[in-house]
Amino acid sequence: MKKVIIYLHGFNSASSGLDGKLLVGKEKLLVMQQFCLEHDMLFFTPNVDYRDFQNLVEDMLFEWNQFLDQGYDAVFMGSSMGGFAAEYLAMKTGSKAIMINPAISPSALLPRFIGVTRNYETRQPYDWQRKHCDQYPRYEQELANNRLAIDRTILLDMADELLDAAKTQAKYKTIANVITFAGGSHSFEHMRQALPIIERELSN
Repeated sequence: MKKVIIYLHGFNSASSGLDGKLLVGKEKLLVMQQFCLEHDMLFFTPNVDYRDFQNLVEDMLFEWNQFLDQGYDAVFMGSSMGGFAAEYLAMKTGSKAIMINPAISPSALLPRFIGVTRNYETRQPYDWQRKHCDQYPRYEQELANNRLAIDRTILLDMADELLDAAKTQAKYKTIANVITFAGGSHSFEHMRQALPIIERELSN
């Protein structure tokens, strides 16, 4: 079956510039673009907005259904907040999730960004408020209450300066395939080294 990776970027970030072109200056995106070209896979990289998570979920479920109708097997991959979104969407669809330095508690993480006024990548105006943080506990609780198996692979840079990688490892060690890399950062600096793991997960 044909494969598509639906890649979800992190908080207040972007995968494409204002010209619609992939931001290949970001190593994760460049490496995955090359990987997908070499393996005849689609690499779908929408820009998403975490200010309305329900709308994000609905949009991605629509895209997932479109790919399904076209004969694709879709895998959700995401970094940081995109990792949280990938896990949630995998729960909803039964798809695989590949989570890169994932945010595991957005409601605890996101309040520190209240007052952010521009997108980190595109520099477009962006207003992050308390109300945007307050939507996340219900989604975290839904994941916590879920009793269905989720096929998760988690890639962690253990020197992540934003998130506690050891805490993430402890949470998922019995329910996911957790792969750790010494050093690195929240941006994740081991994408090339992780490719054999990603390839194996995609072929299973």
